[in-house]
Amino acid sequence: MEEAEKRVVIASSSQRKRKRRIIRRRRKRNEKPVTAPSSLPIDVVEEIFLRFPVKALFRLKSLSKQWRSTIGSRSFAERHLEIAERSRVDHPRVMVITDEDPLKLKVIPRPDKDIGFRLFCLESASLLSTAILNIPQGFTHISVSRCCDGLFTIHSPENQSMYVVNPAIRWLRQLPPARFQTLMHKANLDIREWLELDSVFHLAFVKATDYKLVWLYNSDKYNVDDLSPNGVTQCEVFDFRANAWRYLACTPSYRIFHYQRPAVANGSVYWFTESYNDKIEVVAFDIRTDSFRLLPKINPAIVDSDPRYIDMCTLDNDLCMSKRELNTLVQDIWRMKSSEESWEKIYTIDLLSCSSSRTQFRGEYDWSSKDLDDQSTPVAVCKDKKILLSHRYSRGLVKYDPLTKSLASFFQHRWSTRKVPCIQSLISHI
Repeated sequence: MEEAEKRVVIASSSQRKRKRRIIRRRRKRNEKPVTAPSSLPIDVVEEIFLRFPVKALFRLKSLSKQWRSTIGSRSFAERHLEIAERSRVDHPRVMVITDEDPLKLKVIPRPDKDIGFRLFCLESASLLSTAILNIPQGFTHISVSRCCDGLFTIHSPENQSMYVVNPAIRWLRQLPPARFQTLMHKANLDIREWLELDSVFHLAFVKATDYKLVWLYNSDKYNVDDLSPNGVTQCEVFDFRANAWRYLACTPSYRIFHYQRPAVANGSVYWFTESYNDKIEVVAFDIRTDSFRLLPKINPAIVDSDPRYIDMCTLDNDLCMSKRELNTLVQDIWRMKSSEESWEKIYTIDLLSCSSSRTQFRGEYDWSSKDLDDQSTPVAVCKDKKILLSHRYSRGLVKYDPLTKSLASFFQHRWSTRKVPCIQSLISHI
């Protein structure tokens, strides 16, 4: 009896297996043939992928070895960057860099640092992507460069940490410290001595044929030694191919105004000088020839100003200067024409006359006397001619409408450190 029951169970099990095989064969016959993307010619796949955003490409790399090879190649990254550059006008974006260190206010610093990169659509203020990068070395204060082909440099003047990062693909590379960093680290200054320094702590990240870093700073007793050239200023340039810093022999004989970031436009880097005989100059560095020059003509409204109340920035790849009048607190912005001989006024910003409530934007602007005395920093211009503004003391961004003289909130973060126009790229071959 038991043997008969076993035979019945085995028979029924075999029947079920046969039925499943028959069903699978029928389904397979009824399925329409589908051509896998990987069976397409590789040049066709590459042309399709070139139109994809970085986030999508980053995910596709994990689906196929061939796709990983295509997307990870240097030639593909450079072609993708060219398309991203052309679409910048129609789809402008802004990156907000933030300090994500939860122990920022605590006595014991972390041995590493978390830095946030938030990408926004300039027109809609919608958040497009967020990346939190962990930097292996700790930073007390961070300085972040402008965006150069989707890349940023992160460094600190107080220690020997320096990195180049691509937040879109979560890539980073540690760089050797500049001579400036090494000497300042050896000096072991206290807080009071740091505050008294008038060196320039910001560097420029640029590209001519190759990428390079340019760090122009004022000479003082802490950052000069026997290896340093003699001069009022020092300039170090980092060569990514050689992975080394080098001094430039010929540097400006004017001290640089230390409380500014360099502006990059039209193949040059620009700095304000300190005031000499109640007059300031603008030093320009040609990134192709590694040579300095003075701008032939500065806007008359700027030339006799106190450097503390003027600013320099880049809008749509044009060099711009702005000044806030102390008596009216109205800020004017001028753009330099291509000849470098003339300037045109493009904006007048009157925050005191804004129809928006000051309390409403207290998070973006403190509205203290310091906020109103110092100029706002233009970040980007929208298609509708509204202008995105930041401030050295602010915690966020606002949009200013010059037609209605009104403000609109854009973004707020307690520890935002830099806000810059940006594109995303796959570049990491540097």
